[in-house]
Amino acid sequence: MTDQKKFIELELGLALSKAEGNLNFLATAEMKTFTQGEAVLDALHAIQEARKQLQVILHKNRLDSTK
Repeated sequence: MTDQKKFIELELGLALSKAEGNLNFLATAEMKTFTQGEAVLDALHAIQEARKQLQVILHKNRLDSTK
């Protein structure tokens, strides 16, 4: 795995973590409308799913690189 690819994966992981943290904060804040709350929760769920998929991809790539 090249250094550039490692840094891209690290940067993506950090960006997802930051977005997830911010959305978790917003999810606990009082929303003015139900729609705002739903938008935050939908975005949080999307980020969590993206992070899970990234972990699957990274794990698969590491397994493939050891072969």
